[in-house]
Amino acid sequence: MGNVWEIGNLSVTEGNKVKDYLELPTVEEKLPAFVVNGSEAGPKVLVLGGIHGCEYTSIDAAQKVGAELEPAQVKGKVIVLPIANPASFYARSIYVHPRDQKNLNRMFPGKEDGTDAERLAYWLNESIFKQVDFVIDLHGGDMIEALVPFTIYHITEDKKVLETSKEMASLFDIDYVIGSSGQVPGSTYGCAAEQGIPAIIAEAGMQGIMSKKHSINLQDGVKNILVSLGLLNGEVNKSESTYISVFDWYRSDIKGLWYPDVEIGNTVTKGQYLGRLANEFGETVKEITSDTEGIVLFLVTSLAINDNDPLLAVGA
Repeated sequence: MGNVWEIGNLSVTEGNKVKDYLELPTVEEKLPAFVVNGSEAGPKVLVLGGIHGCEYTSIDAAQKVGAELEPAQVKGKVIVLPIANPASFYARSIYVHPRDQKNLNRMFPGKEDGTDAERLAYWLNESIFKQVDFVIDLHGGDMIEALVPFTIYHITEDKKVLETSKEMASLFDIDYVIGSSGQVPGSTYGCAAEQGIPAIIAEAGMQGIMSKKHSINLQDGVKNILVSLGLLNGEVNKSESTYISVFDWYRSDIKGLWYPDVEIGNTVTKGQYLGRLANEFGETVKEITSDTEGIVLFLVTSLAINDNDPLLAVGA
């Protein structure tokens, strides 16, 4: 039989691959999974897509990586979950789980007896994160988001985890690499890193559009990381990146209309006018100005804005 990798309800013998549904306790949906147990020993890696159900490019990229990996080529073990949040995917639900209206990527490490998103986060962490050595979480602009591709790693006190995560984040052909010191609590990569597991998020694609170009970009980045970790043979491709330590988020404090005055990729200066929030009669309620000098990496493109919704983010 050889070395058997058991992960949740799935098991795969050495030198084989399983394509099946992962079942998690107390989680209603089954998660499609590719599980590869390589022909030789090596690290265990998790590749996620679809934590946010409308980030279609990330889902396509993860699915294609999972379909392409062959056990004979792999030294180690890989599990790919291309649609990690099926309820959100099929409900076409922006940001949140449709049943509890909670953002899965703010819920980790979750709660065993919590609401739907909290339980899904809990069991992903317990059953998957804790069984692997590295986490690669693929994202993109949600249905109402435009963005410049970027990667993020978590700044943790564990210097080895921090440096490994930073190196992983640098292996995508993406210009901007962000070191995040916890501005986004409850995230996959932050939760994993705080448990000693190097982890990153890579963002490409946007606005509910499946971009073949950006999918290939994400796929190539994942494979580049697998080469760097010794799971795949090949040469590691290095590209020049701009490292960013400030990721300045702007949120709405009203329910109303959002009129941005900048585009993704624009360079902005401190004090620059970024856009305005208006009431339902079109009257300006609040003007948004930049607190920093930097690049607009992320921008909500929806006219409709709810209280506490993100508006944009500037990297510096």
